[in-house]
Amino acid sequence: MLLESTATASAMAEGVFEIDGESFDDFDGFIREFNRAFVAHVAGQWNGNLDAFHDYLSWPPAPYIIRWRKSWKSRRDLGYEATIVWYLKHILDSTPPSKSTWWEPLEAARRHEGPTLFDWLLESIAENAPQATLELDDGL
Repeated sequence: MLLESTATASAMAEGVFEIDGESFDDFDGFIREFNRAFVAHVAGQWNGNLDAFHDYLSWPPAPYIIRWRKSWKSRRDLGYEATIVWYLKHILDSTPPSKSTWWEPLEAARRHEGPTLFDWLLESIAENAPQATLELDDGL
C-alpha cells in the first residue's frame, strides 16, 4: 500500500498520467485503465459515463499531461466496433429501446461514419486544455 500511495503522490507531483493501450482491448478495459492511471490519483471510481469522464479531467488542480502509450492500438480497440457495442448497450438500457435516440448514430457507426469512442475520449481531453495536455505515444 505504501508503494501505491508513493506512486500516486509521484504522479500528482509530476503532473503526468500514463494510459497504457497495451493494458486493454475494449471500452471496459479502458475504464479499468483510466481508473488506475488517472482517477485513483484524484479520488473516485469512474464507471464509463462520458460526461463523468469529462468531469474527472477537470479535477487536478494544476496543469497535467496524459501520456497515452500505444495509442495506435487504442484507436483500433476503441474504434467503430467498440462504438457499435457502446451504442447497443445504451439502446438496450433505454426505456423502451425502440424509442432510443441512439439508433441513428448506431447506423452511422455501422457504416464507419462519425466519431468513435476513441474520438470522444480525445475530444473530451482536448476540451480540458490548457489544463490537460494529451501526448499520443504510438510506441512504434
